[in-house]
Amino acid sequence: MVNEKTMTYTQMNQEIRRQLADSGVENAAFEAAELICWAAEISKETFLLKADQVFPPGASQRLRKAANKRASGYPLQYLLGTWDFYSGSFRVGEGVLIPRSDTEVLCEQAIRFVGEKPMTVLDLCSGSGCIAVTVAKECPASRVYALEKSEEAYPYLTENIKQNQTAVTPILCDVLLADSLELVPDCDVILSNPPYLSEADMQALQKEVTFEPTMALYGDEDGLLFYRELTALWTAKLKSGGLLAYEIGLGQEKDVRSILEEHGYISICETRDLCGIIRTVSGIKP
Repeated sequence: MVNEKTMTYTQMNQEIRRQLADSGVENAAFEAAELICWAAEISKETFLLKADQVFPPGASQRLRKAANKRASGYPLQYLLGTWDFYSGSFRVGEGVLIPRSDTEVLCEQAIRFVGEKPMTVLDLCSGSGCIAVTVAKECPASRVYALEKSEEAYPYLTENIKQNQTAVTPILCDVLLADSLELVPDCDVILSNPPYLSEADMQALQKEVTFEPTMALYGDEDGLLFYRELTALWTAKLKSGGLLAYEIGLGQEKDVRSILEEHGYISICETRDLCGIIRTVSGIKP
């Protein structure tokens, strides 16, 4: 057995990777490397250069504790404390939904629509602020408002706005209440990645996802509550010709399309990711 005090980065990486793989972590090699870089406070490039050097004994305990926690199902992103999304890095932790690459499809759609125009954009159910911050960074002429109800998520939102040096306006409010409409101006774009998991979805969650806030996941028994309520309430704030775009769950496109049709939206379309999976449903207010 290798003495931990003399273990190299490569040996430590192999051991942590094996531990994660044995516990069922799908991308164990990637996650082991992430944890090692985090524990040793080095970049991935430095990690490669240090492959045959002794892993710092002072970082071993930190790494072991994190690896054990990850092996139990705790999210990697919460352990690292930050996660990259689109062109930015975002602070994350317990109480806020973890940014996922799926949501970049919604951001790209908004960025194409806004471009260099001085549009007003609302991000409802903003969470970490990954959507609002990304649109603000890529469309600097826009005015972006990020609305979030959770008092646990809100500090992450404000910190991410500051960290990414954007002029997003954060607002702590319940977007399902009519009073919230008075807090923002009429807008050209409404974006939302709302809670959209159904009762059945919640019963079948991956272990990692169970650590994320239920408030950010559960969309009522059929998963469609927020699509119905937000469309009914917030259409009044959207200017004629404005875009309403939602991220959706798998198989929800027909139901969300019907909701937009009921409220008079035109040019309704679905946007797919690179794998061909429908990620957003959007429409234009006539």
